[in-house]
Amino acid sequence: MKSIFKAVAVVTIFSIITRALGFFFRIFLTRKLGAEGLGLFQMATSVLGIFMTLISSGLPLTTAKLVSKYETNSELKKRNQVVSSALIIALIIAVVSSIIVYLLKSVWGIILTDNRAVELLIILLPSIICSAIYAVFRGAMWGQNDYFSCGLTELLEQIIRFALTFIMLFTVTDYFVATKYSAIAFNLTCLLSALITIFIYFKRGKLNFRKGEYKNVLKSALPITGVRLANSLVQPLTTLIIPNMLILTGYSTSEAISSFGVIMGMTFPMLYVPMAIIGSISMVLIPSISSMMTKNQYDSIQDNVSKSLDVSIFISMLFIPLYLSVGDLIGIVLYNNSLSGVLLQLSAICVLPITLCNLTGSILNALNMEVKSFVNYLIGSIVLFVSLILFTPLVGINSIIISFFLSMLTITLLNIKMIKKIVPNIKFNLFNVIFKYALIIIPTSLLGHLIASICLHVFNNFISTCIGGACSIIFTLVLSKVFNLYDISKLINLIKKKRKNTT
Repeated sequence: MKSIFKAVAVVTIFSIITRALGFFFRIFLTRKLGAEGLGLFQMATSVLGIFMTLISSGLPLTTAKLVSKYETNSELKKRNQVVSSALIIALIIAVVSSIIVYLLKSVWGIILTDNRAVELLIILLPSIICSAIYAVFRGAMWGQNDYFSCGLTELLEQIIRFALTFIMLFTVTDYFVATKYSAIAFNLTCLLSALITIFIYFKRGKLNFRKGEYKNVLKSALPITGVRLANSLVQPLTTLIIPNMLILTGYSTSEAISSFGVIMGMTFPMLYVPMAIIGSISMVLIPSISSMMTKNQYDSIQDNVSKSLDVSIFISMLFIPLYLSVGDLIGIVLYNNSLSGVLLQLSAICVLPITLCNLTGSILNALNMEVKSFVNYLIGSIVLFVSLILFTPLVGINSIIISFFLSMLTITLLNIKMIKKIVPNIKFNLFNVIFKYALIIIPTSLLGHLIASICLHVFNNFISTCIGGACSIIFTLVLSKVFNLYDISKLINLIKKKRKNTT
């Protein structure tokens, strides 16, 4: 069995490299498509995401779980049957979904309010089928504890997409033509990624269609898919609400789509950058809570939960002053768009509830409380939509920041309340810790902003951003050490302890 330390390292390294490459790819795409083109692409993929969720949420997780179970028991025939059954189910869902999307073109035109977005959606349909194949075989590799291959396939996918898009868009000047070429490049990327996962899987496994495991696969996959499907509906509903609300408040159609493209395609991805680190920790450490729960090892669960939360808060509190101090410059340097930078500064505080929401949700899933986690998410989604309706007429595009913050905060608080009920005697001191960090963030953000402003008189935007941002982070680390808010050795000791317990 691979150690948790090695798994965390492998997943984290691949995650950081993949996300970094994806980050630069988004910068390139943003510059080629422009705000309006990016908004159209975002609208099309938000609908596509609903159908992608049907095949890329419950099925890969279930495949991984059952493959791991049968490999442990040396039941290789059943392992092959699981992969085969999951593949058949995924392909059926993918084909039916593609047909439904195509036949409902007129309906999507009404929902998306722009026929150009519908055209992009139709172009993207082949990616659903290719992604179905990719999801199942990648789930099988995960079940085989092949973290390296899983990370490698993700990295190769990002490299292929970047290369194909760059080649196809290199000489294109019209933004909508570039948007259509980007959709075609995405299809080709999904196809090549599927072929790569097939090749890797067949080096260790086979398919067996003689006796299916359809019942077991569906029984386990349906609840998870239901939860993820409900989650995925939030983005297209947001896509429907925000542009229309902006138009009602006086924005033109072009302005509404452009503003939506800026905040959702440029600003919000920056808020999820910390998840490259926190996500890998959750992926490897948090699942161990499930086995602890069955053994009633509540002290160990409490220790895992508390230290995981500490890590999340610490990492979040490094990014918040960075965005507050030089967020405006980051938007200009990366996207050549000042609005995205201003919105990044305003939304910097959202980093904390995003990380805590994701982590506490993972903890609840590990505690076999998926339904409760789903209910909490629904409540948070209601808060999101009500806030959008209330605040958009008052503050325009800034309503997304306010609504998103309130939604994530609501879900996080509900998740923490539920964790307290399940795990006896667990204590959270989040308010005190966050309050102390907040006191540090104020001077570090101001210092970084001041230094960046001074540097602008001598250096260009890029150098000034690097210097100001680095100063804000370093100053935050120094003050955290001085006031003993967090010691990075806690994370190292936690991982070493887990490694010792699992080897």
